[in-house]
Amino acid sequence: MSESHILLVDDEPMVLSSLSRLLEDDYNVHTANGGAQALEIVKREPIKVVISDQRMPGMLGHEVLRQVKLISPNTVRMLLTGYSDLDAIISSVNAGEIFRYINKPWKADNLCNLVKLGIQIYDRISQLQAKEQAKAEVQKIPSRVHIEVEEKHGSVLFVDYNEGEVKTLVDKFSKGFDVSGVSSVDEAFKELAKRPVSVVVSNVNFGDVDGISFLNTIRQEYPHIVTVILTEVKDATLAVRSINELSVFKYLVKPAGDDVIGKTISEAVEKNKLYTKAPNANIRQTAEAIAPEMVSPKIEESALRLRLRAAQALLSKTNLRNES
Repeated sequence: MSESHILLVDDEPMVLSSLSRLLEDDYNVHTANGGAQALEIVKREPIKVVISDQRMPGMLGHEVLRQVKLISPNTVRMLLTGYSDLDAIISSVNAGEIFRYINKPWKADNLCNLVKLGIQIYDRISQLQAKEQAKAEVQKIPSRVHIEVEEKHGSVLFVDYNEGEVKTLVDKFSKGFDVSGVSSVDEAFKELAKRPVSVVVSNVNFGDVDGISFLNTIRQEYPHIVTVILTEVKDATLAVRSINELSVFKYLVKPAGDDVIGKTISEAVEKNKLYTKAPNANIRQTAEAIAPEMVSPKIEESALRLRLRAAQALLSKTNLRNES
């Protein structure tokens, strides 16, 4: 048996039994019938992967995963549910910060592969963090002078097909952030080529372009950019894809209040700073380094990537002309 510890959380004994039989030959399996018991296990055991059901009395699955993250940040979190509950799925995006959404009934091979990947992610991140900590301790030099440097506000790009809505968002949030806005995919690519962007707040309803593929193209080219979806499209399939294919930071449904959008952007800017300072904190990026075939969706991103590269090439040519 592997020394890797995993935790299964479900209030149905038959589900726990079935999952345990599937995984116990390869891992040290712990089980919990609810959130309180699960959190106690996470506090005392080195849990690398936790798979939690969503619908449980007392504490919902996404709430359990949120608490697990606070106790053990490197633990890879997955949500398991057989309910087509849209609100629950969106809550899992916005609160649980999960790595994968798994439908019941699960496919045994797929679930085993995801657990294996989760273990590898945990090990890789933990190893990188240990190396960074050791390096920092060796290089630590007492500083006699402390210089305060004012950090610039995070740069935010709003993308929406509605030009009026883009202008409204830019006007509302330009005081707190360095903002810009565009109303098409190609304009977004041009803006990204012009300047560093910390956060992209985007619709996913563009008609001729798949919104998740568009955002995933950006993420692959600029892995530190944090993505927020702001859309009128309230769809379970789309929300699941936003987790499994994109690892979106938040999924906001219009009309979202200005305070909610502002708070989300602030949190996303901080997440971008973390990714820039410590790339290993970006679970998606770590997963792609380990098993890109399991993480990168084979969809229309190749064509979108060509459009992004064209925008980058055009800007490069323009800069060369200006310099000459």
